[in-house]
Amino acid sequence: MNESAIHSQRDVESGATSITVELPSNLKRKRKNRTRGRGRGKKANTKQPETPEIESKPESRVTTAENENEAQEHQQDSLESLSLPILPDFDFKEEQLSWSSESIPKRLQKYWRQRHSLFSRFDDGIKLDEEGWYSVTPEKVAIHCASRCKALCAKPEYSPKELVIIDAFCGVGGNSIQFALAGFKVVSFDIDPLKLTCAKHNAELYGALENITFIRGDFLQLACVTKGDIVFLSPPWGGPEYLSHDIFDIKEMMPIDGEKLFHAASQISKNIMYYMPRNSNLEQLTNLAGLGNICEIEEVYLNNRAKVLIAYFGSLAIEE
Repeated sequence: MNESAIHSQRDVESGATSITVELPSNLKRKRKNRTRGRGRGKKANTKQPETPEIESKPESRVTTAENENEAQEHQQDSLESLSLPILPDFDFKEEQLSWSSESIPKRLQKYWRQRHSLFSRFDDGIKLDEEGWYSVTPEKVAIHCASRCKALCAKPEYSPKELVIIDAFCGVGGNSIQFALAGFKVVSFDIDPLKLTCAKHNAELYGALENITFIRGDFLQLACVTKGDIVFLSPPWGGPEYLSHDIFDIKEMMPIDGEKLFHAASQISKNIMYYMPRNSNLEQLTNLAGLGNICEIEEVYLNNRAKVLIAYFGSLAIEE
């Protein structure tokens, strides 16, 4: 089986990058872009709201200048008709969304100490629920994700003003905000109205709300009527317990089957960014690319500590 993998390391503080291309010894002379990524293993909630069944699956496509308005109008109508209301006036009095050094519980103290790395504007009134503390992407990592998407704009088949990013699990908005600030149109999904309320508030605080459409619904159900150029996948990992495993199985250890999720995203675009635990099974991730395609796996460091793995597919993956 013809297989290869590109493995890079990125320190989002210093910007330093190292790239390793691994090939089986009998394939050293093969072209990378004719092979598939496959790496070795590293050392290693709530019930979803129902959405109507969808029978047809329209073909995914890249937005062009000629059909941009038509595509956006069609997507907006389709998603709004199938999604659930965000419930902006819902009473969340029993939930704590604003935090202080006095109110933060002991179990969240380590995240509290990192609050300004999660949101640089935390003190301006950022809102997040308890799960948001350990699930939101640190701001510098989110900025890096947006910069990787901007690199796609340099390719002749894409135009920056036309690119639409789908944030399949937006949570309290960390990634959606940085995608929007980078100039992209963003469609952000989540099934939790509480998280969407936080995300909208935080996006407005950062001045990014205008570029984001928030959709309350199950991404797996709505993927077949969603159109975009890049899909960002940051699914729930099942809480901080993922670190108790030497190797994280993306199919069995997440609340959502990671392979099924990838295939749902591939209905929308081949350009997929998969944000996963740093102890994820590399072989499982790279196998998602399929024969004849490249997967790049990037190990992201923050403050000299490995934070996450990001797998890039389609035109997002480097080819040198």
